[in-house]
Amino acid sequence: MKNKILIFFPRQTNINAGGPSGFLAHNLVDKPREYFNLSTDLFELNNPFEKNKYRLNRFYHNLISKNIDKETFKTRYIFKKIQANSYKFIFFHEDMDYYRVADLISEKQIVIFQPHCPELHSEEYKTYNPNDIAMYHLIQNAEQAAFNRANIIVLPNLECKPIYKSLINESNQFYYILSGAKRTYPDQNLEPKTLPKNKINLMYIGRRNYTKGFDIVLDSFRKAYKKNPNLNLFIIGSGEKIIEDGIIDIGFSKEPLNWYRSVDYLINANRQSYFDLSIIEAISTGVPIIMSHNFGHLYYQNKSSLIQTYDIDQPNSLTEILSGHLQKRNYQNLENISLYNHELTDECYYARFSEFAKKILGNNT
Repeated sequence: MKNKILIFFPRQTNINAGGPSGFLAHNLVDKPREYFNLSTDLFELNNPFEKNKYRLNRFYHNLISKNIDKETFKTRYIFKKIQANSYKFIFFHEDMDYYRVADLISEKQIVIFQPHCPELHSEEYKTYNPNDIAMYHLIQNAEQAAFNRANIIVLPNLECKPIYKSLINESNQFYYILSGAKRTYPDQNLEPKTLPKNKINLMYIGRRNYTKGFDIVLDSFRKAYKKNPNLNLFIIGSGEKIIEDGIIDIGFSKEPLNWYRSVDYLINANRQSYFDLSIIEAISTGVPIIMSHNFGHLYYQNKSSLIQTYDIDQPNSLTEILSGHLQKRNYQNLENISLYNHELTDECYYARFSEFAKKILGNNT
């Protein structure tokens, strides 16, 4: 068996996405392959020859059986084509990717799994698709199966572990590799936004859901705004349009870094936190941050004078901060940029990943 780590992710990565796709694009796609291969290195489904071959195989499979969905067929096809079971170590970043090929994995292989959700994957799915009960149960089976089989579980830090406590078993060995992120997106225009200079400009970016605490952000801002109408809240991200005094709903934006560079504060109100790429990206721009500190984001408590954290379970804690003495941004204060440069770059992550890889590969030679 090849004494190397195969990172099995049977789709293209996307630096603009969250979860595993964005994580891999930020941290590993452009790094040396001394210790690992990405499955996309070994097989490119967009290659015309492979695409035609894949379609032909899919056609013949459909003639024989209708009992396998398209994504499962593709995942298994790629697994076999790249001879994934020839690697000593196979690293999954999606529980469903593992579940679709579980029977193809050799007992001799060491399975590594890194989840990326701030809550159980099944619960996150149910939030967005409450009526798809069948898929909810399938993901429940997949996430439990991934933990049951995984020899090694990787998380950004110890504080993330309680998120998955219902899935953990005694055979899981844990390694903690703090995440990183690139400073900028490729080819992005980095012109700052022109915002009102006589206002304290706040920003929320991301999904407008319960886990992200969007309701807390709105409620806290509205209460603070009644006391101080010199506040502005810019909302970045898709969702139902909000039109009211003090709130500017931008909607989806392809240039979040420009907003980070322009506002006075970024607000985060996660009820549960993994280790968000968006926070790392924000820190790389130096923007002051007001954020909840729980689970993975406990890391940020007392890390920088420009990061003010609070307990999300304490009522009105965010309202009190927003109603307090917020100040216009001081662009000369580079504490967050320094934190990013020393601990949170993609190069920092790769150095930590390399140490992890050398340790496990060295233990199995």
